[in-house]
Amino acid sequence: MSDLTRHRAWYGTQGVFLGQVSAGTEELGCYERLAAVARALGCGPLVLNHGTQPHPAYAAPADLLVTFEGPWATYGRTPPRSRADPSGVPQAHLVYGVPAGADVAGAVRERGAAVHCAVPGAGAHLWGTLPIGLASAR
Repeated sequence: MSDLTRHRAWYGTQGVFLGQVSAGTEELGCYERLAAVARALGCGPLVLNHGTQPHPAYAAPADLLVTFEGPWATYGRTPPRSRADPSGVPQAHLVYGVPAGADVAGAVRERGAAVHCAVPGAGAHLWGTLPIGLASAR
């Protein structure tokens, strides 16, 4: 809670991105309290990064759920989703190790994500590369 307050004061942040969020119900109360504090501070969108499909109860405090985080090779084996998430909360996918020429937009669409970030990076600093599509826009 003190980190939320400090970052909001230092950087004027609008939203909150919480990484490494539990996907099970054992820690749900903690994230519900963090969401309440973030909203009380005037923070806008609250993103919960589970990296996998969380328990449906996480939809209540979140504005966006990160339901996949991993390498392109694994993403390619993730089955397409036949319908939208019943919670109505948009989902995001974070994909790294994406090869040149990959159809990221098509793969994301098939898997039901409203938001994505796909980077070619791999190794120790995989998020240190520009997302696919931005590099060519330079």
